[in-house]
Amino acid sequence: MKSFICSCLSVALVSLVAGSTVAQIERIDPDRGTGSAQAVIVDDLPLIHTRQIFPFENDRPLVRDDARKQTEALLQQLQETLRRSKSDLTNAVKLNWYLKEDGLRPAVEQVIAERFRDAGPAVTYTASESSESGVVVSLDAIAVSTAVGTKEVAFGSFGKQGVAEYAVLPPGPRIYISGMADTNELVTATRKTLEKLMAAAAHLGVGTQDVVQLKAFVQPMSRAADVQAEIIRFFGRKTPPLVFVEWISPAPNPPIEIELIAAGELGLSTSQESVSFLTPPGTTSTKVFSRVARVNHGKVIYYSGSYGGADRSGADQTKALFESLKPILAKTGTDLEHLVKATYYVSDDDAGNALNDVRLQFFNPQRPPAASKAKVKSVGSPGRTICVDLMAAMK
Repeated sequence: MKSFICSCLSVALVSLVAGSTVAQIERIDPDRGTGSAQAVIVDDLPLIHTRQIFPFENDRPLVRDDARKQTEALLQQLQETLRRSKSDLTNAVKLNWYLKEDGLRPAVEQVIAERFRDAGPAVTYTASESSESGVVVSLDAIAVSTAVGTKEVAFGSFGKQGVAEYAVLPPGPRIYISGMADTNELVTATRKTLEKLMAAAAHLGVGTQDVVQLKAFVQPMSRAADVQAEIIRFFGRKTPPLVFVEWISPAPNPPIEIELIAAGELGLSTSQESVSFLTPPGTTSTKVFSRVARVNHGKVIYYSGSYGGADRSGADQTKALFESLKPILAKTGTDLEHLVKATYYVSDDDAGNALNDVRLQFFNPQRPPAASKAKVKSVGSPGRTICVDLMAAMK
C-alpha cells in the first residue's frame, strides 16, 4: 500500500536532485508584483501537504490583527515546517491563503512578492473567519520533498493536538475525493461524513493511513475545535493534516462538507490515461463533477485562483471564468478533460446557482473533475463573487 510551452521569459525552472534523478518544477507566468505564478507544473515527485498554519508564537497570535506581520510569520513557520520535511520554500508549488477579509490581500501579496519574486508558487485566496482569535491570515501549502525513495505516506510530528504537521504524498497514483456532507448535528455529521469518505476510498484500496489532507468546510467556524476532536477520534494516532474553511451553510443545509486527498494503491490501475474518473459503490455519478479523480501517472499542474470579470452578475462571472480557463489550460499542456480537482468558492447565490448550468456547457459529462463548492463570505478579490481553485494532469 502506498499510504514548456511558454517562452523563457515567462517560465521559471527549478531543478531538484533526488538520487540520480533530476526533476523540474515549471512556474508559468510568474508575476513579480504578486510573488505568484499563474500555474506550476510538477513532475511525479513526493509532495508535502501541510496542515493549516496559524501565525502563532507560544500559542498566541503574533501581532494580533496585523496582516503583514502575520504573513511574515506564516512564511517563516512554513519554511521551518518544510525543512523538517526535507524541503524549503523554493520548492513550494501551491499556497492557499485564508483571509479574514478581502482588503487584507494587498498586504499579503506584498510580503509574498518580497519573499518569492519571480519564483513563486500558484496561489489561491479566499475569505474565511479563523478558528483562532486574533488571526487574520492563515495558510496551507503543497511543496516538493527532496526525500529519496518515498514509497508510503510519511507524517510529520503530531504535536499536542494530535494532528500531523504535514504528510508526504509519495509518487505514483493519487486519489482526490469530492466533498461529502451529512445533515445531522455537526459532530455526528462529521463522523458520518468521514465514514462516507473512507468507504469510497476503501473501494480504491485506500485506508486511513494513506490520507494526506482533509479540508473541512464548517458552519459555524466557532465549533472547528469540536470537528477537529471528532476527526482525531476517527483517525486515532495518525490524524492527517487538517484545514478549516468557514462555510456559509445555514440550516437545513449540512453543517459540514469534507474533501480528501490520499495516496493510491500501486498496481491497482493499469490505465494509460493520466487521470481516471471513478464512481465507487455507494456513491452516484453526476455530469458536473466526479466523485473521485485518480491521477494514475505523470506530471500534475497547480493553478492560481481564477476569476470571472469584476462587477458583473454572478452568472456572467461564472461563464467568463470558464471561458478563460481554456487558454490557461492549453498553455500548460492540458485541457478541461484532464482537470483533476476543482474547489469552487462562491459568495452569492447568483454565482452558485449558475455554476451547474455553466459546467454542463463546458465539461464532458464522462470526465468532470472531482469538486467541492463552498459558499463563503467573499472570494479574496473585490467585485468578484466566484473563484475556482484548480489542479490538472497532463494530457
